[in-house]
Amino acid sequence: MRLFSATLLVSAIIELLGGNAIWASKTTDRPNVIIMVADDLGYADLAFLDHSSADVKKLGTPNLDRIAAMGTYFTNAYATSPICSPSRCGLITGSYQQRWGNYWYGQGGLPKGRATIPLVLKKLGYHNVKIGKTHLNGGAAQHPLDHGFDEFLGFIHHTWDYIRLSQKDVDAYKQRAKGKGLGILKVGPLMKNRDQKVSLEGAFTTKVFTDRAIEVIEETDDDQPFYIELEYNAVHQPTYVTSPLWSRKVGLDVPEWQRDAPDTWTFPYWDPQKSSWNAWHKRWGHLGEIDPLGRKRYLSHLIAMDHHIGRILGALEKSNKINDTVLVFLSDNGGTINTYSNNTPLRGWKYMFGEGGIRIPMIIAYADRLPKGQRKTGLVSAMDVMPTVIELAGGVAPKGLDGRSLLPLITDSKDFDNHEYLCWAKGGNKGARVIRKGPWKLTRDSGWEHSNFKIIDGKAIRDPNPVTYPGGVALFDLGKDIGERNNVADKNPEIVEQLTTLFDNWRSKLANPRRAKKK
Repeated sequence: MRLFSATLLVSAIIELLGGNAIWASKTTDRPNVIIMVADDLGYADLAFLDHSSADVKKLGTPNLDRIAAMGTYFTNAYATSPICSPSRCGLITGSYQQRWGNYWYGQGGLPKGRATIPLVLKKLGYHNVKIGKTHLNGGAAQHPLDHGFDEFLGFIHHTWDYIRLSQKDVDAYKQRAKGKGLGILKVGPLMKNRDQKVSLEGAFTTKVFTDRAIEVIEETDDDQPFYIELEYNAVHQPTYVTSPLWSRKVGLDVPEWQRDAPDTWTFPYWDPQKSSWNAWHKRWGHLGEIDPLGRKRYLSHLIAMDHHIGRILGALEKSNKINDTVLVFLSDNGGTINTYSNNTPLRGWKYMFGEGGIRIPMIIAYADRLPKGQRKTGLVSAMDVMPTVIELAGGVAPKGLDGRSLLPLITDSKDFDNHEYLCWAKGGNKGARVIRKGPWKLTRDSGWEHSNFKIIDGKAIRDPNPVTYPGGVALFDLGKDIGERNNVADKNPEIVEQLTTLFDNWRSKLANPRRAKKK
């Protein structure tokens, strides 16, 4: 009776505190949790998918396929933004980041006081480790140790070099630049915790980040569960920086002068004496010039990531933790055209509010505790990861989240939408305005046009037809037209009116776009 009364008392306190005071454990059976985030992964770039391309099926993604077989793949999963900074805030907080003015790059940041996955799990006794990329638009809570993590190894920026991770690399570029500046080039040591630097030579970020995750798996005491948030920079630019090991596996011919070298780039890299970094990056990072081998370079990073995720699965098995670990895999947003990713059958890419920019691959698996090998078509969001993980950890999610636990959907034999509708916005009244409800998607956008490529005999060439996305008001029936080809707004004025009202109501509750503040 005493234990029952104590439980009621804790629940009452949580009810009174509300909001961000969250967090009571309902059980001592707390699983380990690993969330793995790929960067700009193409919607079709997983081999187990029916719509994946022939090159991916040939190379294979056996370890990601295995996770899908262990759990549930969501075919209608969405990021909260078509770019990484806002979408990662939505993931870690379980909320629309637009609520505090975070719509696009440099806006909103992550303010202090927001509940996050690691803060909740910390209250439940978890050891929290952040590994890899952090890019949350600045803000007062920019650093992972401010999110509730106990440890951090990685970088705080939108991109980083895969291989040049030493202070020698920084010094060499500064010497060659001769005062011209390095622009947004990000090479050099990784960050450890808050103030330490880790200078590495002959390294590869995908391996470095995986090595640290495996160390945590092996070192963490069985009496304390761990939470690892592993955010790879694969397969983000600069994918043209890769290693001979993975180049060979995708059929790239490594230059003779480089064949005996350790892991290093296989692409003629930027020379600050010949051009500015911005000009170079526009040329090779934004399809200013088509790299015939660009798709293969992208694939080299994809299979490297898959291989190292396999090492994580192996470490979990070796330590007898595979059955006690929740695995989540997703992309931060849609694949980008600039790295030669494949979003088939979706229209558009990263930066765009077409399906190719916001619909993402997402998998959740938990050994024998959850159904295996299933696909769910219901409407879900990356925001749903937070309440799902907290529930599996035996906790109570914060009040006021926009995300909803996926467990009812995962465990039910039926398929249904986890959300009545989802919304996206770029900013003010002139920015993109998008809502998805059931099969319907309504967009109000200024339109997009982007240079394009196509693959012929394994090599990329310029496609004379650019990628376009319509401006103005457009309504698509995604159940019949997943590629968003047919605007049926004129034929369905009542649907347009209904979705417009829902969107306007959603938008009225949000903050206006604001610059990220450090304090």
